[in-house]
Amino acid sequence: MGEDEARAALTWTDEVAQALRCSRVDSADGELTWPETLEQLRARAGDGPYTGRQRQPWEATISDLTHAAGQLGPAVRQKLEPRLSELLAALSTPPNATAADRIAKAARLADELLMQADSGHLLPAAWQDLLGSARDGVGFDALDGHRKLLYVLLQRSQRQAEHVCRQLSGVMRDDAVSVQWAQVQVGDLNVTAPLRDIVGSAAGWSAQARADLCERLVAAEPLSAHHVVWHAFRRATTSKMVEEYGPVTLYDSEWLRGNLLNDGPFKSDLPAEATAEEGFFPAEMLPEGKDVVIARVDLGTGARADAPADSRVLVQSLILAATFPEDRHGWELYEGYIHAANGDCSWKVFSLLDEDIDARMPYGPMDITARRLSEMAPRVARHLASGLADLSGVVDAIGWWKASGVQPPHASVLLDVRILETVTGTVCGHGQTWYGYLDAYHKNAWVRRSMTSELFDVVWRARDDHHRWTPQEKEGITAIRDKLLRHRGWESHADIAQVAAELPALAAALPEHALQHRRTAAAAHRISTPESVRAWYTDLENRWTRTLGRLRLVRNALAHGGPVTAAAAASVAPVVHQLAGGALLSSLTALAEGTPVADRHEAHRDRCDAWARDRLSGTTAYKP
Repeated sequence: MGEDEARAALTWTDEVAQALRCSRVDSADGELTWPETLEQLRARAGDGPYTGRQRQPWEATISDLTHAAGQLGPAVRQKLEPRLSELLAALSTPPNATAADRIAKAARLADELLMQADSGHLLPAAWQDLLGSARDGVGFDALDGHRKLLYVLLQRSQRQAEHVCRQLSGVMRDDAVSVQWAQVQVGDLNVTAPLRDIVGSAAGWSAQARADLCERLVAAEPLSAHHVVWHAFRRATTSKMVEEYGPVTLYDSEWLRGNLLNDGPFKSDLPAEATAEEGFFPAEMLPEGKDVVIARVDLGTGARADAPADSRVLVQSLILAATFPEDRHGWELYEGYIHAANGDCSWKVFSLLDEDIDARMPYGPMDITARRLSEMAPRVARHLASGLADLSGVVDAIGWWKASGVQPPHASVLLDVRILETVTGTVCGHGQTWYGYLDAYHKNAWVRRSMTSELFDVVWRARDDHHRWTPQEKEGITAIRDKLLRHRGWESHADIAQVAAELPALAAALPEHALQHRRTAAAAHRISTPESVRAWYTDLENRWTRTLGRLRLVRNALAHGGPVTAAAAASVAPVVHQLAGGALLSSLTALAEGTPVADRHEAHRDRCDAWARDRLSGTTAYKP
């Protein structure tokens, strides 16, 4: 097959398929999805009008909702009318103390729109928006936003979002097995071809026929199944080999493994999903040890978007109720599970947090720390003893920061904001707020870092999903990527100025309907002219304002017993953790080198502010 033929074979359907294969939604981008902004509004509506201390959380809530509404695709937006317009109109002016009726109306509309999102009725429209963005060649952000909304709507309507997205991806790639499965799911087929006859084959369907089948697939009722999930605990024990507590059954791990793996005398008494000859149950995956207990959770029959998450909540509730407060440490739940549903098994490998870190990165962090110590040694040594008192406070705060990194979002936010309050007092005195310090000292650094991270990520992912490229395409793209990336130990770097210069060539080398081409072309456009750079800066500045406003809302709600949603806390936790870490690093470096802490922070702020002024002038090209 020649190069031209290979390029012709990549169409918008391949781009949709690739987008669906990376379907999971990451909260680390600091934005809320449309349904999450409705949940935040619903929580806020029950906590009083736009007066006094309630002004800021209302402003943050309305800002998030308005932004999310602006990102909706035309098909979804049409389905939401007229409620959407009524809601935006009700919030077009802040709901003050005399606006109880408007707040009640906004809450009612939010409830109705949430019910619409949870019902599954928006899924065909969300699918149409995703297809439209791929066909019309809109920017990468729009396509990615429509993909995320589709995933979220699948989850909220009790569909297994990752599984459905994989199936949709297979259908759009014209994979015969995926097309046949989808036909069965929508009721078009009763008799199927043997898998051995069609694996690896194309179904031969047109692009429009595949798209229409996918639309019917997302609209189909979610699959109902009998869900059973197996979990494991360490530092645990039971008084008997088997104990039943309603839907939860606890097993001694050594007893269970002995019966399952060694045909023990009680194997016939064990649940059918673990012993059925025609099925597959990965019993060897179950953790072993004298202090390990295995928990089986029977969730019954129904449609569930995430059975492992549901079962985890149930079994942890049982164990915590039994062990708190006498057991100060409690049983330790393994990550991982075995999920059985109607004869099929899926799983995630069982691991503990410290084991997972060791397995993924056994020596990398130590190598990085050793190198940085070597670089710091000439500057630091003579100042350490004299600054001991000041250093101890920063070292304590670094301990808090490390602890917050493994906490759930709610606890993490409180701890990281406390760190920022400590830094703010040192740098600015007690007349400044922690959020005022962040806005004054870190906004432009965050914008700058966001730009750099996006450009690096574009290059890092340039070769994703390259299996359908020609050898010439692979060779050309790999050559550009290798020229831009530098690897040292466990770290990878790039000269961002060189990346900026090479982006047009990289975009031209990528096949037109590869998802990376769309993303690379969008990044190249963002830095192509001074006006484009200024527009990118403004977009990121607006995101910063929304994120900081939501962070204030979350922190104050947690500190004072106000309403806060899990999604809001999860969206700001990684952002504030990064900001707190950067603030601590500046303080620690200043103290170790014998320079005033405030001077170090101010110098960093001034450099980033000067960089931002150049970007906003509209007369200079992009510079990292």
